[in-house]
Amino acid sequence: MAQAVHDVVDDVDPVLLMTSELVTNVVLHANTDVTVSITRGPPVRVEVRDGTRATEAFRDLIGASAMPGPSSTGGRGLALVSALASRVGLDDDPAGGKIVWFEY
Repeated sequence: MAQAVHDVVDDVDPVLLMTSELVTNVVLHANTDVTVSITRGPPVRVEVRDGTRATEAFRDLIGASAMPGPSSTGGRGLALVSALASRVGLDDDPAGGKIVWFEY
């Protein structure tokens, strides 16, 4: 993935980190197949698809920047993506499931 965007962004580390956070959410919470798509841009756009519909609670988390308390063992991934990305969004996948995306 770093190869795909290294000539489009100055620092690929934030793109890799945000992608990792979104994929980790699929593994931990959706437990479905995951597909990652990259549009080189600019801006770089990364889409992470899974097979689970978005709940209203999840929809409320997209774009929120509030971090959980210091003793919380999770819940920082989406806030981190929101803080680093220029845009973040959620689309319903017409094939079922959802697409969480960010632009950088």
